[in-house]
Amino acid sequence: MRRLVVASLAVVLAACGGQSGSSSTTPTPTATPYVATESGFSAVFPATPAKQTQKVNQPGINADLTLYTATTNDEQVIVGYEPLPLAPQQSEIQSRLDAGVAGSASNTNGTVLSKSNTTFLGQPAEDAVLQAQGAVVHERIVFLGAKLYIFEGITRTTDAKHPAYDTLLATFKTL
Repeated sequence: MRRLVVASLAVVLAACGGQSGSSSTTPTPTATPYVATESGFSAVFPATPAKQTQKVNQPGINADLTLYTATTNDEQVIVGYEPLPLAPQQSEIQSRLDAGVAGSASNTNGTVLSKSNTTFLGQPAEDAVLQAQGAVVHERIVFLGAKLYIFEGITRTTDAKHPAYDTLLATFKTL
């Protein structure tokens, strides 16, 4: 599942002008928000997330994506963060969101089962459900100013519940 995540995030970042990475976790006893000061957010993870930076080297992109990954027996949740040199222009946002979802599916040899436009923290965002290599990825991509955030909740089946992903999104705050 980890390779799927890293591959998925790498393509999203390539489409958005960013990067990718991966990590491991230690269980957390309470629902205390994890604070990632250097990445500008706090959120409740199902376990203390492992932090890793991964380089993405693709044509036209040489970047580092910071990933925060927490894994339970049934689900893996990830926040990917990339500071951008400039915030995307309003006219570019939708095409970058679409390209990120398409890139995630392509890079994992997966299929986009569904996608929809939404807002997140008052900004345009895109939600998608992807199926690839025995995993189902619930993904949200959003630009918050000059910051790209990618959220993923990974389960084994399309009908699997994803409470940790839902909690992560519901508790995510920028600092």
